[in-house]
Amino acid sequence: MQVSVVELPARDKPATAPDIVMNPGGPGASGVQFLEGSASSFPAVVLDHFNLVSFDPRGVGQSDPVRCVTSLSAYLRYLSLPPVPTAGFSVAQLVAADKSFADDCAAHTSRALLANVSTADTARDMDRLRGALGQAKLDYLGFSYGTYLGTVYAEMFPAHVGAMVLDGAIDPALSTEAGDLVQAEGFEGDLHDFFAWCPTNSACSRELPSGAEKEYSAVMKRLAAGSTLTANLVAAVGGSQPVDYGLGLLGVISALYSESFWPSLAQAISEAMQGDGTDLAALAFSYADVNANGTFSNLLEANAAIGCLDHPVPAHLSQYPAFAAPAAEHAPDFGPAEAWGPVGCLEWPVRSSAALAPAHLSRPLPILVVGSTRDPATPYAWAKALTSQLAGSELLTRTGDGHTGYFSSSCVEHYVDDYFLTGKRPPAGTVCASTS
Repeated sequence: MQVSVVELPARDKPATAPDIVMNPGGPGASGVQFLEGSASSFPAVVLDHFNLVSFDPRGVGQSDPVRCVTSLSAYLRYLSLPPVPTAGFSVAQLVAADKSFADDCAAHTSRALLANVSTADTARDMDRLRGALGQAKLDYLGFSYGTYLGTVYAEMFPAHVGAMVLDGAIDPALSTEAGDLVQAEGFEGDLHDFFAWCPTNSACSRELPSGAEKEYSAVMKRLAAGSTLTANLVAAVGGSQPVDYGLGLLGVISALYSESFWPSLAQAISEAMQGDGTDLAALAFSYADVNANGTFSNLLEANAAIGCLDHPVPAHLSQYPAFAAPAAEHAPDFGPAEAWGPVGCLEWPVRSSAALAPAHLSRPLPILVVGSTRDPATPYAWAKALTSQLAGSELLTRTGDGHTGYFSSSCVEHYVDDYFLTGKRPPAGTVCASTS
């Protein structure tokens, strides 16, 4: 197993500077691309005093990647699949599409790799990386899924944990269906925050004169009924691309990860009302890591491979309609898609042997958990739950919308940086505002 690693040396005495190892999330996101693309976003004090290190976890990016599809057209067909059964797309068709994707993964990726890309496997790799860096303890910054990786690492190697920040926490105790419901409610809340924001923004008000909620609902209702939009993305796909419900919903989800994307969502909805899905598709392509030149990463393939190993799913197809009904009631826009999503793991070549349980540390560790009150992807309740499970940990809260806190609040940034520099955590109960 070859693991691809990248390092940004400290600007001040890199030979003696400590290392901070990072994971950007996913699962399936490339740590190498993350650090190469976001290095300038880190504050000067971090760039001066730390070597920043990231890596592609096994199965991801340049580290023996899981592959299921080998062409952009096949990848786009996968992205465009309806996420839920509809009048025109039966449960049987949904299962058949998931089976076809799983069969393609088994055909293009060895079973040995598919069976060994779990988060526990990656945690072992991360400890090997710590040793290769010559560090007695691992200083770590994990975002989103990276908080789960950090949690598993702390459980497996508590004696090797140094300063650890888990930003956008995942609660490991939740069942797949319970976690999906909470996440659907998180995205639902952020969508309605977008609706409330639109009248306060002159550009959004102008683009959506009948109201953001009304025009969004009209677009998504048409897509859910089987209509399509046309996206003109010549550079990416060599021509026009139909935008159906699956791709459209993915574009909306992408825009809810940060308030900075809300103007783009408003523009995308406005264009969609006229039949133009170009901006909605662009948001979806960004989320799925499809590049302007038509290349694409294995983000979603690795996400499936790792997720299906890490999280056991309900074993019988008959259970899923029962999950979807309350999900639709609590989160009508995103609940059904979240509830039906795990069906793909029923057809996966390797079944999960993982057991769900709260995090448990054999010794208290001074971990810093960061939670954001309106985080759609990793809801604030998960940060509170993880803090209660990790003995010795402390919660730092950011108020506001958007996913994760470090890059969204100068206050969070200050406390996290100070923790890495001095080992000192913020006072218990500290709450930070978002930075506009």
